[in-house]
Amino acid sequence: MKLGMFMHPIHDFKRGYHTFVEEDQEVIKTADRCGFDEVWLGEHIALPSEPIQSPLMLMAALIHQTKKIKFGAGVLCLPNQHPAIVAGHVAQFDHMAKGRFMMGIGPGASPPDFELFGVTNKNRMEMLEESIDCIHYIWGNNAPYKWQGKHWQFEIKDNVLPHIGVGDMGKPYQQPYPPVMIPAMSPNSASVRLAARRGWDFISANFVPDPVVKGHWKDYADECRKLGKKPDGAKWKCGRTLLITETDEEAEAYLKKKNNAIWWYFHYIVTLMKYGKFHHILKTDPSIPDDEVTEDYCIRTMVHAGSPKKVAKEIARFRDEAGPFETLIVSHHDWVPKKLWKRHMELIGKELMPRLRAELGWQDAAE
Repeated sequence: MKLGMFMHPIHDFKRGYHTFVEEDQEVIKTADRCGFDEVWLGEHIALPSEPIQSPLMLMAALIHQTKKIKFGAGVLCLPNQHPAIVAGHVAQFDHMAKGRFMMGIGPGASPPDFELFGVTNKNRMEMLEESIDCIHYIWGNNAPYKWQGKHWQFEIKDNVLPHIGVGDMGKPYQQPYPPVMIPAMSPNSASVRLAARRGWDFISANFVPDPVVKGHWKDYADECRKLGKKPDGAKWKCGRTLLITETDEEAEAYLKKKNNAIWWYFHYIVTLMKYGKFHHILKTDPSIPDDEVTEDYCIRTMVHAGSPKKVAKEIARFRDEAGPFETLIVSHHDWVPKKLWKRHMELIGKELMPRLRAELGWQDAAE
């Protein structure tokens, strides 16, 4: 069982942009020290509450400040950029990180970014597939290039001087290319089925209820069987919202505090989803009235909080019901207060994961 962290990252924007850039770097360095295997960092242009415009740029600053953790773009919003730009940036980063990189891709989920890039009414999933095919074409070939797609067209044919290194585009460190991941958050997820068809990894979002997450494995396994493939739990990274404290009582007390970090997280999620009219994915039952989908409702139905012993049992029980995911992805939250959230990460790495592996009977279980 591997351990990862997903960082949209969602912050209370009033705390300030510079604070977030500094804090997010410290979070990732702490994750590396605490034994996290991977970290995923989002990409948003016009969301002050999700303020990382370039996950590759921030992660590049951390390559030599970390030892083992793998960096994941979570995700590169492919409809928003020309595929050649993405191909070049990712190839360079992959070399800088010497392969400690996973390429998360997605159609985007930010309405202001859609508006900014003129893709609001376009088929963004179709654009995503064309873009990643184009990126892989670039990485798999040398000049001359010619791409004639529905959404992008380009060529390099008249200015190619291979004997002096002119005309070719960069190839990544990992061959033939870095592993690809796509996120999933909706019931009956097309993304999960696409992952099965393409052989990609997928992450189930941490901010959707248990029935949706359980459905992701069923859909993935169903699509694999249709293709004659064996469903592979190693391809599934499952998101969970956790608060790990020394005692159950400490977690309970924190969640009762007004405007705590998890409350703010779900306040942002609920408000944005209701604005976009896709808050139905937050419901454990479709019949639940919209006005009952609140921050407290999400905390009650989606948060595992308490001591490592308590939460390890909960996650093991959930995995038995949901399916054989082999990477637990925990969500990131504002470090308010910093001491509590740093200790939360230490407890996850040092106590929760050994207990969880023991609950599952894994060979590397704690003695």
